[in-house]
Amino acid sequence: MKYKSLIFLSIFSTLPLYAQGDKTEQLNQQIQQLERQTQQLQAQLQQIQHELVKKAPKKSKVRTKTVKKPIAKHKIKPNHKEKKSAKKSAIPPYHNSTVYVHTLNGHPESVEFYPTALLAEGKVVTFIGGTPVVTAPYLGSRPSYNGSDYIVNISSINRDLRLMQQRRELYRAYHGIGYPVPNTPIIALSGKAEPVGIVGNPYSHDSAYWDMNWDLGSAEVDVAAALNKKVQAYISFAYDPAIRGSSNQRIAGSGVGLGLGFINIGDLDQTPFYFTAGQLYVPFGRFSSAMVSAPLPMIMGRTKSRPFILGYKSQGKSGPFAAIYGFKADTTSGNTGVGGANFGYEYDTRYINGEVGASFISSIDNSGGMQMNNASQNTGNFAGFGALLHGSEAVKPVPAVDGHVTIRFKSYNLTAEWLGVTNEFRAEDLSFNGLGAHPQALQLEAGKTFILFSKPSTLAFGFQWSKEALALRIPKERISAVFNISIWKDTVESLEYRHDIDYNRYQFANGSAPTGVVNTNTLGTGRSGDMVLAQIGVYF
Repeated sequence: MKYKSLIFLSIFSTLPLYAQGDKTEQLNQQIQQLERQTQQLQAQLQQIQHELVKKAPKKSKVRTKTVKKPIAKHKIKPNHKEKKSAKKSAIPPYHNSTVYVHTLNGHPESVEFYPTALLAEGKVVTFIGGTPVVTAPYLGSRPSYNGSDYIVNISSINRDLRLMQQRRELYRAYHGIGYPVPNTPIIALSGKAEPVGIVGNPYSHDSAYWDMNWDLGSAEVDVAAALNKKVQAYISFAYDPAIRGSSNQRIAGSGVGLGLGFINIGDLDQTPFYFTAGQLYVPFGRFSSAMVSAPLPMIMGRTKSRPFILGYKSQGKSGPFAAIYGFKADTTSGNTGVGGANFGYEYDTRYINGEVGASFISSIDNSGGMQMNNASQNTGNFAGFGALLHGSEAVKPVPAVDGHVTIRFKSYNLTAEWLGVTNEFRAEDLSFNGLGAHPQALQLEAGKTFILFSKPSTLAFGFQWSKEALALRIPKERISAVFNISIWKDTVESLEYRHDIDYNRYQFANGSAPTGVVNTNTLGTGRSGDMVLAQIGVYF
């Protein structure tokens, strides 16, 4: 008790020093000195306690009241094994010990090598230096049951902005619990695997044909590194079924490539402006949906490139956002530089929240749906501007615009989005009924979230429509419904039904071709098709 009193006296005797200086470095030095004194006194206290235990008499002179035990008539002597097990059970499997944090003196930035360790009984328990690695949505927060807030499930559009907002929440959380700002990177891992089964009769085949397939819909691994309050890096590796080897086997399409990779610079607590550069989807469109199938505006307009982005985001929950961007195009006719802008407003009130926005791109030619339309090379039809055999990048840039609105109130979610070009393509680049095509796409969707069998669930219905997009192999109309449920944590089980209606059989379309090649016209069928999709998504 004497040494414990000395410890507390030494602590309270140094407290007035905190009020004398206002410099952070001086306070840190005083804290470190106090910790060293406390550790020395604690070590002396443990040493004296050990000496007292050694010098203590074997028999205690303290009288205690004894209780006589009844004498058994027959004594049974335990065997050797029972004696051995009794001795073992008498020894506890663990003991308590004081743990210290051992670190070098001086500020971490001034020390070249600073291994921090936890010590117990003079031995290193574990090292706590280096880069922390976590698997969580907000770099450490508790995720939702269905994994919807994991990094991998963040919208592919404006992902840099969403990650920057998450990084701000992380450092605010540190500040809220009194932790200093980390001086080492924090790496967050995320990913998904989504097997999907398809049964139905697509309109591209005869009505007697039924397609049954079970495949890997998507797979992805994401790495987000928060280097500090202002800089973040992001890399994702994704499964790409379009990559083919020398074999016709399905497994030969299991290619993995760089999905996204970019850096983001910005601190929304200090300034609403930020900068992003790398490989990512440009901020054009919103493309939000509860369906398993990608919405038609997304197929037509989502554009992945290697842009630079200058952005603005309101520092509050509600407020405007804006971005301008530019990148070098794959198309070779005319100016290869592509630019665009994205504007919108996020609102979050007590009863309703959502987003409304509009965006512009100077050339829609570089979108995923324009570059590759998944046409079979054997048919001789236009397969996209980026196709080697039945496509050409020598096309004129065509601007496009997008408008979207999302409304969420209570457990309901409403989404509307329209995308279209501002003027038609040249007939030799992309045509519809022999004239330059003027493609457009529309999406309307309504959903409700509820609890079913104590599991979060969603039911959504959608209507989609396109115009003059036959060459892109996009249906004329689509009616769909989906039911999503999270039976197990961090999973989503989905069942979708969709009814697609093709352009009529008197309509035809075509697109650019390499020099010396003439593509076969893509013809409408006038038929409709029904598909049922079952997907199991696992997220982390």
